[in-house]
Amino acid sequence: MTDFTYTDGVAATGGTGESSLSVGFPDLKSEVGFFLGYGRSTWTEARESTIEDLVQSGIRLVYYPPAISDESIGHEWSWLRPSTTLSVVKPYATGTVTIVAGVVTLSVAGTFPTWAAGGELTIDAGTYTVASYDGANQITLDDTTVDADALSTYSLTRMAYDLPDDFNRLVGMLHFPSNEYRTSVQLVSISRLLQLRASRSYESTPQWCATRYKTSTGTDGQRQEILLYPSPDQDWSMGYEYEAYSGKLADGTPYPLGGMHLAELYTESCLAVAERRINGEEGIHNEQYKRLLADAIGRDKGRTGRNFGQMGHRDSQQVEFRRGWTGGTYPMTYNGGDL
Repeated sequence: MTDFTYTDGVAATGGTGESSLSVGFPDLKSEVGFFLGYGRSTWTEARESTIEDLVQSGIRLVYYPPAISDESIGHEWSWLRPSTTLSVVKPYATGTVTIVAGVVTLSVAGTFPTWAAGGELTIDAGTYTVASYDGANQITLDDTTVDADALSTYSLTRMAYDLPDDFNRLVGMLHFPSNEYRTSVQLVSISRLLQLRASRSYESTPQWCATRYKTSTGTDGQRQEILLYPSPDQDWSMGYEYEAYSGKLADGTPYPLGGMHLAELYTESCLAVAERRINGEEGIHNEQYKRLLADAIGRDKGRTGRNFGQMGHRDSQQVEFRRGWTGGTYPMTYNGGDL
């Protein structure tokens, strides 16, 4: 499994250029070790394991804090929302195919893309799901009864796109490049998107998207993918913001996310965990953690722009349309649903 080491969207480099007032993994272990009476360094293996478990738990309680005051859920930090791009592709239709018992062989004029597995192959006889990518010139369909004569024309459509390993959820919408006069792609439920696909399958400018979890055997963390409707009729690089997971602190990646200004919050969070788990009480460190958390949340909210009068979901955004847009009618949503 990949370890994620984002620091405000930039991978940590072990301290190069880091503020001298930041706290890192060794500092937090030292504070917890001293609190437990183990000293600030040179612990036994068992004690160091205990200290590290407490520190990692303290880090998690900052990344995903409990609700405070009248909030129904914990705060979602702005610094856990990196931006990235999604490369979407138009259907592939180079060359011709022959199909025998569900095995599709491509003529030498083309090369099947590696994303073919899970895609859909359309020929005159119908549309079929691709079970596997067997090589540059061969794929296998789920339906092994399908046959097609040589030189049959086809279209191979990509149905889903893998999201980053650290992806938790989409924040807002997918955006087209700035030189494209098109509205952003609206996020809908997976059931709604599958319903749209079932009603009509075609290629055009995507208007809706949905994310879903992929199947997992448990040998690795569960990942997610995104589906678009309609399927793209050309290649685009689309931008989006998402809430990201993070990885454990380690000696090589010592700095927690958020920056130097959260140093005391991280320290008190780790000590509060030690209070509860080792001493069985919620003492002064737990109270200080709550005070620092409330302050940090207030400051974080002040970093983002505010949109007064929005009726929709907390992630809904005001959309400005550019002159010259040539798409269909502008979509309207309320509380995340289409009108």
